Amino acid sequence: MTPADVVAVGAFFAILVAGLIVRSLRGIARNSPSQRIRQRVDALRDPRAQAKRERIDTPSHALVSLERHHGKQAAWLAWLRTRRERVQTVGGPGALRLIGVCAALALVLAAVVTSLIGLSFGWCLASAIAAPLIAIRAVYVWLVARFRLRFLAVFPDTLDLIIRAVRAGIPAVQAICTAGVESEEPVRTTFRTMGDALLVGAEVKDVLEQAAERLQLADFSFFSVCLILQRETGGNLAETLENLASIVRTRRDIRMKTKALTAEGRIASKIISAVPFAITGFLYVVNRPYIELLFRTRAGHKMLVLACVLLTIGLTLIRKISNLDTSR
Repeated sequence: MTPADVVAVGAFFAILVAGLIVRSLRGIARNSPSQRIRQRVDALRDPRAQAKRERIDTPSHALVSLERHHGKQAAWLAWLRTRRERVQTVGGPGALRLIGVCAALALVLAAVVTSLIGLSFGWCLASAIAAPLIAIRAVYVWLVARFRLRFLAVFPDTLDLIIRAVRAGIPAVQAICTAGVESEEPVRTTFRTMGDALLVGAEVKDVLEQAAERLQLADFSFFSVCLILQRETGGNLAETLENLASIVRTRRDIRMKTKALTAEGRIASKIISAVPFAITGFLYVVNRPYIELLFRTRAGHKMLVLACVLLTIGLTLIRKISNLDTSR
């Protein structure tokens, strides 16, 4: 076989493997718990009620709607508005300020590092663009993870409060309003918003659907589905919520146990990711001409790019292996 044939065969198999990987990732994303829960919630919606909501210019559940006035805006403005509300939901009023500060610090750090290393203008521009984006993404992921842990730590106790209120004869709407006063943050803010919307006459289904869409938590989606089904089909709401609270606590215990069992893998991944940077910094201090070959030659640039790609793939695989999926 000629070199051209070898390259052609290699390119064919590379494209085939890439297609299989993309197909697998799309299947995983399509079958993710959040997608399946969203499909179930959408299936519960009344088509006539949905059509009625589309005919109304100012919906009654505007207090919790993520789509209000989006039809009068450009698509990118609607997307920015949705992202801003999502960030404020998971991080509070100061989340946008925190993200901006971290992005600015990342930009300054990238400028300092590139100036010390002496990279070309193209690499400086690429780092100035990539560093703030990476910082924004990292801070957003951290805010979501922190909000998720705080919410799920308090949510079972809030369910117990609603169960006791329902068993005492208090309506579910009033129980939600009570949870918005007696619960701890961040559950208190969510239920206070829901209670305010219900008190002004919004439909329970609309409020629950919009709250589930805003929070994007599987456990709260279970709560929304239980209330919607109970409202449509009837049944013992206290017993249903009691079973749900037991499920939520079991899922929380499984997540904590999984976190303890995978602690070694997560610590190893952090140590492995820090070793190349520590060695590079040490060599830069001890023998600068030896390490500057990576930053001043074309072959060194290729090696750095390849090292970054391989390091990213390795850390991603380690994270996927150590972070077991306990959402199902």
